[in-house]
Amino acid sequence: MGLFNKLFGDDDEKEHEEEARRKAAEAYAEKHAHGAEEHEHEHAHTATKTAAAKTAAKKTTAKKAAPAKKAAAPKTAKAAASHTHDDGDDPTPSHRTYAPLAGAPAAHAHTHVHEVAEGPVTAAHDQMMTIHVETHVPDHAPREDDPHYHLFEQAKARLKRQGLWKCIINDELCGGEAELHHTYIEFSQINEVDPKRVQEALGLHFDNDEDFQAWAESPGNLEVLCANHHRTHYGIHVIPGPLWEALRFRMVGTKAAAEFVTADDAKEMAKED
Repeated sequence: MGLFNKLFGDDDEKEHEEEARRKAAEAYAEKHAHGAEEHEHEHAHTATKTAAAKTAAKKTTAKKAAPAKKAAAPKTAKAAASHTHDDGDDPTPSHRTYAPLAGAPAAHAHTHVHEVAEGPVTAAHDQMMTIHVETHVPDHAPREDDPHYHLFEQAKARLKRQGLWKCIINDELCGGEAELHHTYIEFSQINEVDPKRVQEALGLHFDNDEDFQAWAESPGNLEVLCANHHRTHYGIHVIPGPLWEALRFRMVGTKAAAEFVTADDAKEMAKED
């Protein structure tokens, strides 16, 4: 029997253990269910007694304080709105006000033009900027040997005939002779440019490379600038693009967004400061 007990006794023990656990669980559930019922009964009884006591107290208070009732100040709408309820079943929402987090914008903090004007502004000032630019110029033939160079000359002649041979900016900063500037693609960079990307950016269509090369020397890629706005003091070739574009649309009489100064002039200006 000892062998059979070892072999099969474990199953009997498990059944006994499970039965014991089941009975203990049922007893626990019954006990707590009974306790919950008693708790609810006690809670209801207490609530009834409390409600009755409150009603009696209100009647007594009303009798004593009847003459002073009119003198009591009613709650304002703001005070009522700020009242909070801790009871989760109360349908009245909480109206607590929280301070904003540090650095967080205040609610409904709209910025208007007059508010910006009244606030601190950056004073007008001059700022020197030194730029060293390394350009990468690919191999290319001289302009005169370009098979499309005649188109460039034709465009120049046509602009002169039409009375358009003058700087497109045409303001008091203009100076020097009129010159043709390659607006989008410089002549020396033509062989490094993808015609498909040019088409997409400018809404053009080239059937072949010949069409693209012809466009590069046509009015579509050319504009007239004076020497000042092309290569020298206010030149597009010497001033960073974002600053030069401001020159293109500058209001007459205002100071230029930027101007080119030589290294010697920069040294002299530094001495004066």
